[in-house]
Amino acid sequence: MNLLKTALLPLAALTLGASATAQLPPPETISPVRRTAVPLGVPCAGAEQWERMFEQVNVRNVTCPAVYPVLPRPGKSNGKSVIVVPGGGYQFVSIEQEGFRVADALAARGYSAFVLKYRTAETPRDNAAYMAKQALLFSSLGKRELADHPPAVDDLAAALRMVRDEAGQRALDPAQIGVIGFSAGARSAIRLLEGRDEGALADNIALIYPPMGHAVNGGPRPPLFLAIAVDDPLFKQGRLGLLSAWLAESPKAEFHLYSAGSHGFGMGTKGTTSDLWIDQYIAWLDRH
Repeated sequence: MNLLKTALLPLAALTLGASATAQLPPPETISPVRRTAVPLGVPCAGAEQWERMFEQVNVRNVTCPAVYPVLPRPGKSNGKSVIVVPGGGYQFVSIEQEGFRVADALAARGYSAFVLKYRTAETPRDNAAYMAKQALLFSSLGKRELADHPPAVDDLAAALRMVRDEAGQRALDPAQIGVIGFSAGARSAIRLLEGRDEGALADNIALIYPPMGHAVNGGPRPPLFLAIAVDDPLFKQGRLGLLSAWLAESPKAEFHLYSAGSHGFGMGTKGTTSDLWIDQYIAWLDRH
């Protein structure tokens, strides 16, 4: 979500959620296409909250991680799969803008996509308190480091194992599983490569507006697609640090630096060249 709508449009003009958010039941209401969750086997510890915020759907207070398969039409599959890991600062999962809409675009081009709803940090259930916390968090983007959230990395590892283990029954190649992560989702993908054996299951990896200031420390180096905008606070903070360190170890990288788009351009329409990223990413996947 674009800088969380510029840090919540000063708390939605002090309405603190009355006009900014709407509570939703889970995903049947999001799209005419029914979304079916495949649980990842973690015991639930509370009810999650689905919300429409600034015309985007998010889910927060997630304790029951799941994968949502979004598959090509019969006869259109290319046998390749991609796990889609939305962002949200580990406070929420941007499950529509950086999840289902990305997966739909991939499925239309023959890829079997799996949207990961990972466990998030606990947030206030009261809308006003939640929005105040998010405004503070997103207004500091690029001024501090995002804290790690190991449960999200565990859930990504579990999703990779699930897609690999079920590849045969879905007529997919278990050796051709990609991962695309957005913001905090990209951070989880980096941590997966660095510290989890499941990182070796990723045939390719895409990092969309990730933290740019640090190297990926250890682990495999699958082909990398990296995209970010010049006016993103995370680019201003870290510049080319992540990319330079990657290239020092592997030449397998494609990099797109857009002149505008800010943080969280996702599948939104910004009127900038960042709107083209999804076609560029799929073209890269097709040629990989």
